Amino acid sequence: MTVGVKSGSARNHEGYDTTSYATPGHLPIYADLLFTAPSAGTYRCGLYGSPYSTSGSAYHLTAVAENTWIEISDTAQVGAGWWQNPSCESADTNGACTYVGGGAADSEAWIFYGDGTPASTWEAHPSARTVDAQANLELTTCPVGTASCASAMQEHPRGENAVVDLRFDFIQLDATRHACATHQQSSRKTITDDAHHSVSYFAISDIPIDSACGTRTFIMRIYVKYVEGQTLKIDGVQSGATSLTNGIAFNRFS
Repeated sequence: MTVGVKSGSARNHEGYDTTSYATPGHLPIYADLLFTAPSAGTYRCGLYGSPYSTSGSAYHLTAVAENTWIEISDTAQVGAGWWQNPSCESADTNGACTYVGGGAADSEAWIFYGDGTPASTWEAHPSARTVDAQANLELTTCPVGTASCASAMQEHPRGENAVVDLRFDFIQLDATRHACATHQQSSRKTITDDAHHSVSYFAISDIPIDSACGTRTFIMRIYVKYVEGQTLKIDGVQSGATSLTNGIAFNRFS
């Protein structure tokens, strides 16, 4: 049986003539997961790639010699921290997911911070020299007729695409639990209706731990600001087991 939460990332392949991939025709997908054993024992960890569609079974993945691989880290990360956002089922028939857009959606959202979950804090290890922070944010476009969004959030026909501004914040707090040292990464993201499910990656490395702050406590959050186009769903934990939007903080000891 599965212990704890699983993690997944997804994006529809947009074709070999696309200009939106780092290498034309090759779409890299990253899935982050911090596994913490609940008790001493033997556990088997796996990383899998698979096609998925609710509209048919004719889809497939092709492994290309010297250009397709799966990579996993088995390095122990002492004292690392994990963030995930609330439940959000694929079809969202009960309207529980977070959306940004026009119409019935909000114009902005704060992931891991104002999305219905507590703003979780993380303590850097007393021996850590610096820290790393990274996150995956899965966004899904909501064209009219999609099976992936609540009907009230479907405002535009397919082909409208979506644009959002994103900002990843990793903040060291002071003794009053206010911001003391803020580290940020910002970008503007265009998500096509062909990609539909599209994951954004954030990473800030070698963040100094400022002794003047008086604590080694950090919070993580992602700010999402709607710019134009389709409404977007912010994917969360599906079926109580699979996390699609999450973050990790690591200690660096050297």
